Amino acid sequence: MWQRNSFRRNRHSQGSPTSFAIVEPGTTTLRLCVVEVEDGRSTVLGWAEGSGWTGGKADAASLVHTCDEALVQAEQMAQSSGDRWLLPDQLLVGLPASQLRGRSWAVVQQRPESGRPVDEKELEALLERTLRLAVNRLVSDAPESDEWLLIDAAPVALTVDGRGVTDPIGFRGREIGAAVFAAMTRVETIQTWGSVAEELEFSSLTLTATPLALAAGLPVAHGILVDIGGAATDLVWCSAGRPVVLESLPVGAHALTASLAHKWGLTRGRAERLKRAYSSKRLSADAEAQVQGVLWPTLLRWLEDTEAAMARLSHDEPLPQYLYLLGGGSALPEMVDAVRSLAWSQRLRFARYPEVSCLQPTDVPGVMNRSGKGRELGDVSALALASWVAEQQRTGNRPARILSKLCQG
Repeated sequence: MWQRNSFRRNRHSQGSPTSFAIVEPGTTTLRLCVVEVEDGRSTVLGWAEGSGWTGGKADAASLVHTCDEALVQAEQMAQSSGDRWLLPDQLLVGLPASQLRGRSWAVVQQRPESGRPVDEKELEALLERTLRLAVNRLVSDAPESDEWLLIDAAPVALTVDGRGVTDPIGFRGREIGAAVFAAMTRVETIQTWGSVAEELEFSSLTLTATPLALAAGLPVAHGILVDIGGAATDLVWCSAGRPVVLESLPVGAHALTASLAHKWGLTRGRAERLKRAYSSKRLSADAEAQVQGVLWPTLLRWLEDTEAAMARLSHDEPLPQYLYLLGGGSALPEMVDAVRSLAWSQRLRFARYPEVSCLQPTDVPGVMNRSGKGRELGDVSALALASWVAEQQRTGNRPARILSKLCQG
């Protein structure tokens, strides 16, 4: 994870548990959680929301103001839900796929001495080579006008003589292999969040890739995450609890809201409320049929774009069987059936008939939510980041620890 320390002054939390302010900067809604980590488990004590951030050339002052207001609200909530005033001194920001370039890269190399056990130096050299190749590929595919920087990486697979292992150290064999996922973001994004952390006087800032947190909590080894936000739809192909490739579409639930606003001359706010009423089955049968008729053409266009993105994602490989929808846009009743219809696509191949379901906030493992908020489909990513930060406090995974050191270097 990309980290920066030593801002102007520290904030302090009373007691022994580590506390974090975790930000999930969605395109529609920015979510900020006050999280306490103790004994490898996260507890969300405070929750607040503000205006979303698209990740473009941001107005840093506006983002600072949004985060400052949300932080104050979340700290006040944490005080009421806990037994003390909690002031987190560390800021962690999870960037969505729409603000990242990410993919995995695999390397297999011959060993000069097959009878010698693999040691940590050899593993580090392999991971460094694999990470460098992944980064070079990402940079070569990026637009020349943008400057990108590595923020996070994770091991996807490790092998000795073609057999999967958790940690190759101590094994003997003729060859050793690794697959590493690397995530990069624009330098201006890092600079913007650095300004936020400095203005709000956190002791440290950590930037990570939200797809890493989401993939770690999947209930299956292989699947695709379809994160339907307001302005973007992010696709994440996951394997063994890690992302392997990302794709993002510049279209999301805002397009559905806009279709309602255009049809009946509504303000965006009223159109959004109408869409939410439709999603939660609070309309009459006649009104429901009218709204469905307006939304359906837009939904079909979104589905066509998603089909094309999945085709790019697959590179002619069979897609995983399990597809998980999340994000506020996944609340639309037709969304699951629409994605399920991709089983009949002429452009896509699935390993088996696809099973499509929505990820619920209660599906996120390793986190206790005592804030009373964070119960909507759009809140899954923020809770996944809260769970992820506790996982990163553990030191048992040597390959992940080595990669983390390489990222910081």
